[in-house]
Amino acid sequence: SWQLFFDDLGGLDEEGRVTPYGMVKYRELMEEEHGLEMDLLKLKMSVVPKDLTQWLTNKACFDMVDFEDVVEENKKLARRLGKKKAEKELKWEPLGKVGVDALQQLMGDIGETYTYEQLQVMLYVHQSFLDTMEQLRARFARRNEFSTDIQKSVIDASNKTVLWRDGFLAFLMARRERPAVDKFEKFMIRSKTKMIRGMRELGKLAGRVRKDVEKLVDREILTPRILGGLKADVGEFNGIFTIGDNEEVDEGMSARLEFKTVERAATEFAAMKLPRGCGTAIVLDFLARSDASPREQKEAVRRVSSLMKEHFDRDLSKLPLFHSWKVYSHKGAEDGIDVIRLSLCFDRASSIDYVLRELDMGFSFVDLLTEFNAEVRCSLNITDLLDSKRVTLEKDFHFQANTKLIYARALAVKILDEFLLKAEEEKRFEETLQAEIDTMQGAYDKRTEISHPVHPEYGRIRIGVDVSNDTVTGKQLETQKLAKERKRRTMWRFVNFLRGAKSAACELTFKNIVDFLFGSKLVRSYLPEWVQQSFFEEQGSSTVAWRKYSKLLRAHMLGMIEEVSRNEEQLKREKELEEQKEAEKLGGMSELQRRREQLAKDKKVLALKLESLGIKMDPNLLKKEVKELSPAEMRRSWWKTQSKSRMAFLKMYIALQQCCIGVQAVTVLSGTNKFELSLQGFDIFEILPELEDAFGEDFGKDEDEDGV
Repeated sequence: SWQLFFDDLGGLDEEGRVTPYGMVKYRELMEEEHGLEMDLLKLKMSVVPKDLTQWLTNKACFDMVDFEDVVEENKKLARRLGKKKAEKELKWEPLGKVGVDALQQLMGDIGETYTYEQLQVMLYVHQSFLDTMEQLRARFARRNEFSTDIQKSVIDASNKTVLWRDGFLAFLMARRERPAVDKFEKFMIRSKTKMIRGMRELGKLAGRVRKDVEKLVDREILTPRILGGLKADVGEFNGIFTIGDNEEVDEGMSARLEFKTVERAATEFAAMKLPRGCGTAIVLDFLARSDASPREQKEAVRRVSSLMKEHFDRDLSKLPLFHSWKVYSHKGAEDGIDVIRLSLCFDRASSIDYVLRELDMGFSFVDLLTEFNAEVRCSLNITDLLDSKRVTLEKDFHFQANTKLIYARALAVKILDEFLLKAEEEKRFEETLQAEIDTMQGAYDKRTEISHPVHPEYGRIRIGVDVSNDTVTGKQLETQKLAKERKRRTMWRFVNFLRGAKSAACELTFKNIVDFLFGSKLVRSYLPEWVQQSFFEEQGSSTVAWRKYSKLLRAHMLGMIEEVSRNEEQLKREKELEEQKEAEKLGGMSELQRRREQLAKDKKVLALKLESLGIKMDPNLLKKEVKELSPAEMRRSWWKTQSKSRMAFLKMYIALQQCCIGVQAVTVLSGTNKFELSLQGFDIFEILPELEDAFGEDFGKDEDEDGV
């Protein structure tokens, strides 16, 4: 019947398929009720041109980073002038510019990954374009100096410390070079930018949640009187997930996440050797080897600190309520085990206890979450999993996860209820406002049609819409509304589940990992195409895959070291040639000329010393000679910086491998509330490729000492 329908509509080809003419006729017939645009959007295919979509993404990312800089400047202004005095000078809109030091994060948010050297080349080309346009504008202004139509550019090309939005967005959409990045470096850079972006978005989310709670508290919807009696009504959830035999899971890796409370937060922070004034800390512990000397531990701490300062210090300082970071060696008070500890600390205002006291809702976090623990155990340790050819995942991999949660059910339901009801209020307000705008728009269009019957669209203005930012089609708005509605319904279902479930338990058991991954169509639909069932059925498949990857990783690192060494030799030769040319230049000067040049240098040095003592000197003597570097010299400087960064990472990797076994624990301490993730068997440094022999005796030297 389907073929008959299309045959009558527009005909079929020789193979019985729909012809282009028939497809056009079909779309004309169905467009009114089932638009093509809606069908494409359901398939997540945008109807907006690809270049426009990319431009919108670039603009959104630029404005996001720009506004984060604005917020940072507002904080500095508030600290300098005080909150009340600074209120008049605070800015709440993007400024249209971003510091050049944020370029890598900006490009990462856009979806492009580049090294430091590649970014510097990109900046140089972009700045050259801006300088050219500035010269053209200046020439045009000179030729039309009496004209009143010359507009002032929003771009200051002389300021090379910032990226201007209009110019940089145009540069991104131009036919620029997109250099390739090595897979390993691309993975590391992308991991860094994704982690920073994730932490920033988490901080923004926490800020939005707090503001919403403050509004509900101000309306006296969430008060101690209302919430106080709900703490006693608790709910419990127990879950068990098993793959294979649960009696075989005690021999390999294990992880345990547990919620605890401490008596005094200050005492706990001091015991962990964390700085004063912090209210929340995220701590990562690397287990040190039993035979690691204090010198090796100190070297590992120094290398990690150097990497954190170079790559993360600036971005971490912009996080909301960030206090400081610290890397140090620590000996546990209870077990006496040495660890290398990396900690990220936040201000006291970030503490959960501090926030709940400020909101004054009549309960503490331990009242809301009474007990929580989750444990994961596996039959294989990481060495057996990745370094033993006798292991068959289908037979030897056994896994079990247990979780227990006790929480204040009525209290949690009440808070979530009010959040969702507040969202419903905002939704109704937006719908009412949109209905009023539509009524006004109809009256405006009708009046325009009466005045201009031939051209009813003449002078049409869409009320309440900024046309410059209106790049979303009506169907796209419709799909966005449908997506929000689905999320809203899902949240209501979850809240109703909590409301009706006093106690819940869930147990899932699978015969083996193949049965879990490939026995269910739902689970299989989420797996990537390269995950095949044969991988889990063949003996030693995980070891073969890991060894292949490990060899590639080692080869890449060794190649990086060889490239740095090779280019070092080239730089030394170029430097020797420059010194030789300088010596030849000096050799061609007379004795009098050399003495005059040396005297001029001595005068400047003496003038600077006298100026520092408060003696006024001739400004001409104090001027420093600014020597403009050639493109080749700038490229050489960028490459040196990039090489230092690469070698610093590799030496940190070697230092950690010599000193540590693997990750031991991850701890989040916020006030008196403590979440601790304990890990056993995650000895990652035992299986990673070794590189110590690639450096030899020069390993312990600093980058400046070894000439990198």
